[in-house]
Amino acid sequence: MRYFLLLVTMLVFFFACKEDEPVDPCTNGFLDPGETSPDCGGNCEPCSTTPVSFLNVEVNGVNAAMTNKNLVYDGNYWSLQLANDSLNIQLALGTTGAISTEPISLSGTFCYKNGSQFTGQLEGVYSISDHDFSADLMSGFFQILFYKPGLVDSLRISNGQFENFHY
Repeated sequence: MRYFLLLVTMLVFFFACKEDEPVDPCTNGFLDPGETSPDCGGNCEPCSTTPVSFLNVEVNGVNAAMTNKNLVYDGNYWSLQLANDSLNIQLALGTTGAISTEPISLSGTFCYKNGSQFTGQLEGVYSISDHDFSADLMSGFFQILFYKPGLVDSLRISNGQFENFHY
C-alpha cells in the first residue's frame, strides 16, 4: 500500500508540473497584440480585404434561407429582392441609399408565399448601416409584417440583415 501511495504521489507531481503546450496566437480565435483582426495581421497572415456578403432573415421566427438575394438600384429607387422556393419578397428602400433608418415604402414592396399575395403591410422599417459608393456595396437591417386583409394569415419578416450586398 505504501508503494502504491508513493507511485500515485509521484504521478500527481509529474503531471502537475508538466508545462502547457504553447498555443499558436494565429489560431487561437482571439485578437492578440499586433493582430488587426482575430488570428490575422501582425505576426499572422494578412487579413482578407474581400468583404464578406451574407443575408440573415427570419420568417415567423424561423431562419429562412433565400436562394435569390439582390440589391437593385434602378437609377431612382433602391430595392432588396429575396426569394426561395416558396417566398418572393421585395422591399422598397427609398431613393437616397443614405445611412439612416426609414419606413419601408408601401409602393414597390410586396410579398408572395406559394404564389399567394400578402397585400397588407405593417411595421416595415429598414436601416442602412453602411454604404460604400466607390465599391457599390451596401449593408443594413430590416423588418416588416405582411398580412392578408380579412384573414388571419400573416408573415413576420424579422431580424433581417444584409451585409456587403453588391448592386
